[in-house]
Amino acid sequence: MMRRIFLNTGCALLTCLALAGCRTSRAEKEMEKKGTDILEMSEIMTQEERIRGGNPSSTSPVVYVYKMKADYSQRVPVLMNEERTRIVSYPAPVDLKQGSEFRLPTPLIEGYWLDNKGISFNTAFLSYTYEEYAALKEAPSMDELMNSILDKYPFEEIHVCGRRADYKDIVSELNKKIKDGFLRK
Repeated sequence: MMRRIFLNTGCALLTCLALAGCRTSRAEKEMEKKGTDILEMSEIMTQEERIRGGNPSSTSPVVYVYKMKADYSQRVPVLMNEERTRIVSYPAPVDLKQGSEFRLPTPLIEGYWLDNKGISFNTAFLSYTYEEYAALKEAPSMDELMNSILDKYPFEEIHVCGRRADYKDIVSELNKKIKDGFLRK
């Protein structure tokens, strides 16, 4: 009896796995139809579906290039859920530096920025500057963080541009892509 239950369960699991591996996501179909890696904020995709370029098995960080509605470059980013009703990830004050330097975004041409901290499509920015936040002994409470959100939808544009390992000189190569109109295709 137990053998039969295990056999039936095993077959059901294998069937589910086979079916799951055979689908093409809506986002992939949209990307093929558009013929682009430019993503609109209104498109709902999983993180896995958003990443294009680079070796998929690479542990190299994803490169995000973006334009903001306002200059939030000195403000601390947090990750919100899809509905933008709660913060799901935020840095510890000690996480804002790499060595002695803050992990601020790098300015690119035409108002674009290169992420150096770990933003994504669901990022919001806090009223805390990197300097103010890094001086804290511990992260603020969740209520304080939620109350300090400046803009839940801060991006005019956000683009995935492969992985950091894809670049030898990331700033100059991204500036060339911007100049050549790569982000507008």
